[in-house]
Amino acid sequence: MEFNDFITLDYMCTYMGTVVVTMLIVQFTKELPGVKKIPTRYYTFLVAFFNILICNILNETFTIAKVYLMLINAMLVTFTATGGYDFSIKKVIIDEPEKIETTDINNDMK
Repeated sequence: MEFNDFITLDYMCTYMGTVVVTMLIVQFTKELPGVKKIPTRYYTFLVAFFNILICNILNETFTIAKVYLMLINAMLVTFTATGGYDFSIKKVIIDEPEKIETTDINNDMK
């Protein structure tokens, strides 16, 4: 493996390869003027779908019958690619636990 082969077509066409490439493209392009208006989750879905579509075309495995499966796989890639962001970046609100009343066991026994 040469040092310029960090991402190959074979790797890009795997599940994790698709997730990595989708995240790279989204992070690199999401601040572009036209893209900024699209919610990140939907933009990520479009990138994931086109990535899967391109992999199928380049591997000569594309058929119209696979489009539905590509859409489902793009949803899976989208949830994987955006799930880490939702968990680590967005603020998580934790309610304060309710105060637990303590009772004196000795008083209950009398």
